[in-house]
Amino acid sequence: MIGMLQVVIGLIFVLLLLSLLATTMMELVASAFSLRGRNLEKALRNMLASTEVDDQLVAAFKDNALYKQLSYKYGKKRYSPSYLSDRSFQSILMETILNGEGFDRIEERLDTLPDADLKNVLKQFLRESEHDVEAFKGKVRTWYNDVMDRASGWYKRYTQKILVGMGFFIAVVFNADTLAIYERLESDPETLQQVLTLAEDYVNGKDGLEIAPPQMSPEFDASLRKLEFMINDQIESVKSPLGLGWKNVDWSEVTWYDVVLKLLGWTVTALAVSLGAPFWFDLLRKLVNIRSSGNKPE
Repeated sequence: MIGMLQVVIGLIFVLLLLSLLATTMMELVASAFSLRGRNLEKALRNMLASTEVDDQLVAAFKDNALYKQLSYKYGKKRYSPSYLSDRSFQSILMETILNGEGFDRIEERLDTLPDADLKNVLKQFLRESEHDVEAFKGKVRTWYNDVMDRASGWYKRYTQKILVGMGFFIAVVFNADTLAIYERLESDPETLQQVLTLAEDYVNGKDGLEIAPPQMSPEFDASLRKLEFMINDQIESVKSPLGLGWKNVDWSEVTWYDVVLKLLGWTVTALAVSLGAPFWFDLLRKLVNIRSSGNKPE
């Protein structure tokens, strides 16, 4: 039982490192293509222009001075902000609809909105709030938060698909076959002990897993340094003992069965990586604590 637990801990530690590498690569991609800003803009478009053809209100919303201040420029291009608070959304929306007029004109201004769904939603909030300004603003903020919760789900599912692709790419580049790694750990006690030591040192040296916050601009220096550190230090630490990479592969002995098995192992690695580094770190910490609570084997 202890032996199996050790092998599982070693395997999970390797998957954690590969997941961290994929997460770092994901940060670069998200920053390069402004994925969070695009996701926010998509959510705003669904709220403000679900039936509108020419997106008049969306254009006016994005042209608001506060929205522009929360956005950022890179070169000549302006990118949507990665995050917009509910109060900022409510403030920009009210200013866009009222266009400087008082709240007493709100019903009249709602009638002029080009998007039918938005008009009906806001009129419903107005009736429910009984034309009370603060109650109406509160309902708008709640509506925005509900939509952003769903938008977070869209983004998570979208990035998870990208992580599967990145996981497969990493698996191929480093020849990180989960099935082969498990077999190596199970059959080589010396390698297993090296990886276990690395895993315990990693867990004991961290109170929690540090995931970089969303980048507010497409500057890659910090992410590139983190990526370089991941490859040259942490991945390298397990690469040699586990025999990762292509250096020691004897192509003359490779059969079609080996190719199919290798593809299966890479696919398992890709799916495991897509679960994310926090999942593997939490699992690793729990298993290391279970192992530490018992008698350590000689």
